[in-house]
Amino acid sequence: MKVLPSAKTKPEEVWLLHKVLYGLKQASREWYLKLKGQLERLGFKRSEADHSVFTKDIIERFFIITIYMDNFLLFLSNIDDIKAVKSDLKECFDMKDLDETKWILQMKIERTGRSLEMRKLSISQEQYVKMILE
Repeated sequence: MKVLPSAKTKPEEVWLLHKVLYGLKQASREWYLKLKGQLERLGFKRSEADHSVFTKDIIERFFIITIYMDNFLLFLSNIDDIKAVKSDLKECFDMKDLDETKWILQMKIERTGRSLEMRKLSISQEQYVKMILE
């Protein structure tokens, strides 16, 4: 590791700065490892195809959690299951519920129907396509 010459600073201060900057490089890895461990403790299994997707299969119920940066998307068929998973995650992490997702990765998510049984989801990239064309 290089120590930058400076008449006004002590070499220890420069070393400390380099050490702190190196630690920031590892922050996202440490976050992922902690999150992965907690999800596995809750019974989720990481997808081999995409390591940001975790699934859990319990008798006629299927759970999917996707992770983007520090955001979770929960896909569950039962509102009580959603509440239970959110509660479990809140015990592990300091988090807030942003309710139903309307936008993710420049995709608009629209829902039709009032009840979960009749609800359909559609995903649109119209805004993204318009931005590219402009």
